[in-house]
Amino acid sequence: MKFGMSIIVRGDEATPQTFDRMAEKAEATELDCLWSSDHLLMLPMVHSKYPGTADGELPEPWKRTYYQPFSVLNYLAGRTTKVRLGTSVLVLPMRNPMEAAAQVAELDQVSGGRANFGVGVGWYQEEYDALGYPFRKRGRRCNEGLEIATRLWSGEPTDFDGEFYQFKGARLGPRPVQRPHPPIYVGGHTPAALKRTARFADVWHPFKVLPEDVVNLRPELERLLADEGRNAKDFPIAPKVSLIFQDGPASDGQPPTQGRPQDIIDAIRRFQDAGATEMCFDIAPETADNAVETMDRFANEVRAKL
Repeated sequence: MKFGMSIIVRGDEATPQTFDRMAEKAEATELDCLWSSDHLLMLPMVHSKYPGTADGELPEPWKRTYYQPFSVLNYLAGRTTKVRLGTSVLVLPMRNPMEAAAQVAELDQVSGGRANFGVGVGWYQEEYDALGYPFRKRGRRCNEGLEIATRLWSGEPTDFDGEFYQFKGARLGPRPVQRPHPPIYVGGHTPAALKRTARFADVWHPFKVLPEDVVNLRPELERLLADEGRNAKDFPIAPKVSLIFQDGPASDGQPPTQGRPQDIIDAIRRFQDAGATEMCFDIAPETADNAVETMDRFANEVRAKL
């Protein structure tokens, strides 16, 4: 089983020094991947509510600092040699897909073939509105963006006639190192996300799920994969959940990967039994000291005993 952790790219401790500390620790503990989340603009919320806090508001420190994922990942590509570097997730429908395809290919080149491309559709309507992209069409834009990216990564002249983009004879270079392209992780576990996973993904990347959620959703994903003519057997699954060490087991409302080392081991085994092949962990609180301590404890007290 593979394991990755989210880089602290937001808040007051999101600094190059923090990126370096986390990258050094990731390589020293043989972590498989470092992941960067994605937001561009912090705006007053009129329609949206952030799903990660009780009041639905973004934490104030995030409004002051939120690094862009490719800035951080390209920086780390030159300072690491082993750990993979991925987006979890890039909100593709609020990006130009041609630019995003070029950024992913270039990250794959400068990292020597270590890029993972995680995509999602997001939830922050005000951010979409400010950027001029239609929030209600984000699913269709994501699908079209993935189709454009995978075609352009071939390096061959490409024609495309879609709902949002049209071009003829377009070429994109450099191509990614990984062929046919870096692995695509499709985020989410809604019906639309499962359909997107079946059509485009190399890995299903559900967020904040329980092992039983994975068990319950796998039959539908396997049906959709079969409909696409794809092999559903052992399809890779990489849940994204919080990893928090504490003195007792998880209480109501806390993720199963919050608790004592043995609690976390047991939770990971339940995810593995449910079909997970990889875990992506968010760390809380998002401080550099806690991040490196969590990475050390996970390597020594959890992964070593799995």
